[in-house]
Amino acid sequence: MSEQLKFIVEQLNKEPFRKNFNLITFDSLEPMQLLQILNDVLAEIDPKQSIDIREEMPEQTVKRMSSLLGMLKYKPPGTLSDV
Repeated sequence: MSEQLKFIVEQLNKEPFRKNFNLITFDSLEPMQLLQILNDVLAEIDPKQSIDIREEMPEQTVKRMSSLLGMLKYKPPGTLSDV
């Protein structure tokens, strides 16, 4: 897991994200902050995703992100009922 975390932090510190995280700061982020980072990454793929998630209903965030991830052929672990 730590290798995956290290990889994620390294990629977020590069272009186009330039987040300037280290392992400690990234690991200490709150869940909403992590969700916003995911949203920022998705916004690089689809600029329509560029939204402050604090200003959006959680259900709408899930629907919007799931729709884009589905278009990208991402298959989440578990079943649809788990979501």
